[in-house]
Amino acid sequence: MSVLLNVILPVFLVGGSGYLIGRFVVSEPEMLMRIIFYLLAPALIFRSIYMSEISLGSALSIGTFVILVHVTMFIISRALGRARRWDADSQAAGSLVLMFANCGNYGLPVMLFAFGEQGFAYGVVFLLTSILMQATFGIGVASWRKGSKWIQGLSRILRYPHLYAFLLAFVMRASPLTVPQGLFLSIDLLAQAAVPAQLLMLGIQLSRVRLHHFGMDSILLSSIRLLIPPFLGWGLTSLLGITGLLQAVSIAEASMPSAVNSLILATQFRRNPQLAATVVFLSTTFSLATITILLTVLG
Repeated sequence: MSVLLNVILPVFLVGGSGYLIGRFVVSEPEMLMRIIFYLLAPALIFRSIYMSEISLGSALSIGTFVILVHVTMFIISRALGRARRWDADSQAAGSLVLMFANCGNYGLPVMLFAFGEQGFAYGVVFLLTSILMQATFGIGVASWRKGSKWIQGLSRILRYPHLYAFLLAFVMRASPLTVPQGLFLSIDLLAQAAVPAQLLMLGIQLSRVRLHHFGMDSILLSSIRLLIPPFLGWGLTSLLGITGLLQAVSIAEASMPSAVNSLILATQFRRNPQLAATVVFLSTTFSLATITILLTVLG
């Protein structure tokens, strides 16, 4: 019960506030999204990495774990699509919502509340690896029918400010130089605003989801997205020798509901966005129960 009240409930209350704003207040969230993407999130990433004690070995372990999870979920999605006899668009949408978890604007606040600053820092590394996978593998899956090459996604990696904040933080940690106090305080103020802004943005995004494809496929995908990764994560972390806090964070981040970015990719490339939208909404709603139970077990 303490996990529900102290970790999950704050996330859903702030996200719910964003949902109400999106539903009942005329708003254009694009500006807020850009502020989060280009300013607040990079500041949060920089501060977390700069102040943390993440080793190169831990970062490599997380990266390997994320890639294995994504590839395994992709294989599961392909097998499920064949069994359900999905068309190409439904197959692409199903792969996107199963592969990519909302480890950013949902996962990072949960990591912070549940595991503290160090757990949050591990979550940042998880997020960055997932972003790289979305920018390459995700775009390849979404655009495959158009004949686009996956390598085109590599150019998009350089557009993510998160990567530069991540690298700069590691450079500054390895350097004998320190960030000036005044500059660091400015970064810290921006970082403090990132988590509530991300949750509000998540709520606004969910408020715009229209459930036009509610059915067996969406329920099945949502169930797999929430129930398979905890067991998959435990198996992979045991195989990779990941233990302790790093194991708990890895499993929890992998078990988050479907990412809003999956819906964005499905919409952009017209790969059954109705199915993707329904799975994002259902998995996020049901995660109130699944993530609470998972964090209780991991705790």
